[in-house]
Amino acid sequence: MSVIHAPGRRRGEGLVGRSVLERAGVRLVAAAGAPSLTVRAFLASRLLVLLAGVGGVLTVTKRTSAAAVTQAMHQLGQVGYVLAGSVDRFDSSYYLSIANHGFGRFSTGRVAFFPVYPLLIRALSLGTRSGVVAGVVISAGSFLAALVFLHRLTELELGRRAADATVLLVAFAPLSFFFTAVYTESLFLLLSVASVLAARRERWMLAGMLVVLGTLTRPTGVLLAVPLVIMRFRTRPRVQRRVDPQLGWALIPIATLTAYMMLLRAEGYPWLAPFRAQAKWARATVGPIGGIVDGIKYAVRGVGAIANGSAIYHPTLYGPFTASAENVLLCLVLLLAGALLVLCLRRLPLAYGAYAAVTLAVCLSSPRGANPLGSLDRFVLTIFPLWMAAGAWVAKHRLERVAVAVGSILLIFYTVQFSSWSFIA
Repeated sequence: MSVIHAPGRRRGEGLVGRSVLERAGVRLVAAAGAPSLTVRAFLASRLLVLLAGVGGVLTVTKRTSAAAVTQAMHQLGQVGYVLAGSVDRFDSSYYLSIANHGFGRFSTGRVAFFPVYPLLIRALSLGTRSGVVAGVVISAGSFLAALVFLHRLTELELGRRAADATVLLVAFAPLSFFFTAVYTESLFLLLSVASVLAARRERWMLAGMLVVLGTLTRPTGVLLAVPLVIMRFRTRPRVQRRVDPQLGWALIPIATLTAYMMLLRAEGYPWLAPFRAQAKWARATVGPIGGIVDGIKYAVRGVGAIANGSAIYHPTLYGPFTASAENVLLCLVLLLAGALLVLCLRRLPLAYGAYAAVTLAVCLSSPRGANPLGSLDRFVLTIFPLWMAAGAWVAKHRLERVAVAVGSILLIFYTVQFSSWSFIA
């Protein structure tokens, strides 16, 4: 089934063989003003993730301990365990544990995860009686809404064709299975895009409240203050009172993060506990330049090791690739992100490029041991201005079908690895 409109066709043509579920989804979200392509991209990509996840559980040797698999089966049942292959792995256990038991002691590392997503799981699981089901509902709903708002925002800035391409790129991104896993990616993407869209329409109070939620969802959420402040300075009247209440809404994330740090301190956690807890994952703050230098250095070593006969694909609990190959791959991700950042600064207003640049810099500032760029491929999933720039480039060169085909193949590969307990990002 194609999810791309051929040039010149009206929306809705060429959709022979759509399922009843897809037709219902199209009607439901179209009623809310979403383009049908967005709905079809969501449904097609999630079906791909579901099938690949099931395939990974059924056909690939489990690489985690028998105890972990047994516990998951006990919680979900045998059928539930198979169906949840692409959603309940690795960091999911932290969110589910926080939802059930709170942060606990500092030594557990749970305090490194921010509270909004686990609180939503806790609230919804009271009705579903399953934290995993609650997490999937939150993630899937957030992802669909995020795609709708991303399409609207990109269409405002770059036009309809670029918006279509951007949605397709995000939906079929190689690691987009995270958007429906029990992870924060989809919720944070939704809050990020919706807040900037609200600011773009000068709805400053709404933008500020959305950024407050984003700040309490992920450590980089406070950086959403950057585009809001820039957009406010560019839109406010030249004759302006000294006290600008709208600018206050743009700056509220900083106050929110400060208040949250003080609350944790009052509860007995160390000052800056969420950031200090990153040491549990062998991360050390050195700044973006140090992170880039280390990433390139280890990538060069990786190229040398591969040239000398080192393996590339070697799936274990720690990932599908050898350390050498992983460092090379992540360096390529860094180079691609850098190229998209340049394109973003050229094609989009300053607020978008500034947000992408500062977020990328923060993500590069805490390298992890011998894998300096670890998780960079997952971090860039939510830096939406980079995807908008990529969508504009793909649309300009009419490469939508190629992008979806390549993305789908890689998405299947990574989902199978993740569901078979091979750590991704």
